[in-house]
Amino acid sequence: MKHLEFSQFLEFLGTKNVEKRLEMCEKWMQMGSETKALQLRLPGNSEIPKKINKRKIPNSKNQVEQLEEKLNAIEFTDEVSDRVFSELHRLKNMNSQQSEYNILMNWLELVSNLPWNTSTVDDIEIGKARKILEDSHESMDDVKQRVLEHLAVCKINNSVKGMILCFTGPPGIGKTSIAKAIAESMGRKFQRVSLGGIRDESDIRGHRRTYVAAMPGRIIEALKHCKSNNPVFLLDEVDKLYVGNQGSPSAALLELLDPEQNSTFHDHYLNIPFDVSKIMFIATANDIERLEPALKDRLEIIEMSGYSMKEKVKICENHLVTRQLSKHCISPDYVNLDRQAIMAMSEFLQSENGQPCRAKLEEYTMEAGVRQLERNVGAVCRHVALRLAEALNSDPSADVLPDMELPIQIRESDIHKILKAKHMKQVKIVEKMRPLPPGVCFGLSVTTNGGRVMPIEASKCKGTGKIVTTGHLGKVLEESILVAKGWLGANAEKLGLKTLEENDIHVHLPAGAINKDGPSAGTGLACALVSLAMGVPLRSDAAVTGEISLTGHVLPIGGVKEKVLAAQREGLRRVVLPKTNEEEYLKIDEDIRNEMDVVLADTVEDVIEAMMEKAPVLAKL
Repeated sequence: MKHLEFSQFLEFLGTKNVEKRLEMCEKWMQMGSETKALQLRLPGNSEIPKKINKRKIPNSKNQVEQLEEKLNAIEFTDEVSDRVFSELHRLKNMNSQQSEYNILMNWLELVSNLPWNTSTVDDIEIGKARKILEDSHESMDDVKQRVLEHLAVCKINNSVKGMILCFTGPPGIGKTSIAKAIAESMGRKFQRVSLGGIRDESDIRGHRRTYVAAMPGRIIEALKHCKSNNPVFLLDEVDKLYVGNQGSPSAALLELLDPEQNSTFHDHYLNIPFDVSKIMFIATANDIERLEPALKDRLEIIEMSGYSMKEKVKICENHLVTRQLSKHCISPDYVNLDRQAIMAMSEFLQSENGQPCRAKLEEYTMEAGVRQLERNVGAVCRHVALRLAEALNSDPSADVLPDMELPIQIRESDIHKILKAKHMKQVKIVEKMRPLPPGVCFGLSVTTNGGRVMPIEASKCKGTGKIVTTGHLGKVLEESILVAKGWLGANAEKLGLKTLEENDIHVHLPAGAINKDGPSAGTGLACALVSLAMGVPLRSDAAVTGEISLTGHVLPIGGVKEKVLAAQREGLRRVVLPKTNEEEYLKIDEDIRNEMDVVLADTVEDVIEAMMEKAPVLAKL
């Protein structure tokens, strides 16, 4: 009708009789000028109007044929092959309009994209691996030695079956980067799977295909993207798995990490066995105590402690500054890295004699790792980039910077201006509490962020021997208070002290918003109660850690290096440790051992002797 004139169109609309309308249409179709324009396409007419262009792809194959070619090129096992090609045959005989067609098509595409036979060739050279680890990480000699031993076994056996390595320690100490270094030293692809916050078992094993919007689990999905069946898999944050209404993700990992079972790993979506035994699994965690016992039994725990001040300075010089300069596109010639001062951190990290400037560094980076330190280096790099951009003005391609002396020197006064408000505004608890009154002792604890000094305060008043505790203490810590008081009552006569039975005792640990628990405060509590009973203060430059028994023996604890480093950061010079932890103490760097006065105690009497000086009770110990 669009070829009619307007008057003809009005005439057609004004006619209500159907027969007259048909006569008008026949008349217009018989007109020579209108015949070709109004030609109707009858059902038997195969002629296609010229204006309709159908795109043609030469030698094109439909999607099912392409999928069949990909599946034929893969060497499946007999069991898997029968299942896959049975589903393919069912797909061919299925109408594409059926709802199950797309589900089956997606499943077969996943099967065809998985690396059933694709793998990388291992290139394990111990010398090369040692160099990669040394270049990428400072210190951590024990960790590097254990990794090299693991790689040596893999090279001899030509297999990675065995224990699963699990690196545990505070954030920012290089757990993920050392896993990347392992993959690089083996010549394998690296794939990271983040498990933090997972509550659903289906995130690990996938959903069954009968569910709407079903998808494979993270393991199969990562293998699909990796395109290799023997990568290095990093299972990140395994300690942050939670049990939800949809099952336990930790239990789902048991099959994956068991060398006897993972050759036939079953994903609920894939629903056919897939061999993951060639994958080298590496796990990371901050708090290994939060792992379920069954999962922890599958892992070989390698503890990674925080860095000392000297190690942080070395890491900043060799790694952080170079990385941040490259990230901010700043030439090293503009900052002169070869001189004594480090770019943007010269006066911040080093004093004039080249020694670490601890007080200045810790004002901004009170941490076990180097993550915050790297952010501070990045802030200084941005400051330098701004000065360079202002000097370039509107000509960023200029080779000469007018009115600017290069290299740019960043001094201590510049650091305070650049970083502005100090990041670590927490009170220096050691300096705040000096001089110590009777009943106050410095203990040591370990958190997921590293070691920290934990003050212990005790006071007394007339009463009936009741004990009051504050500071959000856990059950184990409250029991340690009872053990310490029981030991004091049993040995009061020998020490010539009052038993405190006629006094009410109040024990408080500051920072009440933080949960506190664990047995390692036993020696600190005993020292605080002895000091309270004697009315004699303890040393203000000493800290103590260790569990005690009711008979007065000092029992071993964990996190020795973290606790010693925490005392060093706070300016304490003496640390009292259990004698049974001597082996862990000797693993600490010699520089730290020379700087700190560490006393190894076997009994509570030894602890009190080390924490007190010139006290009358020492003659009776």
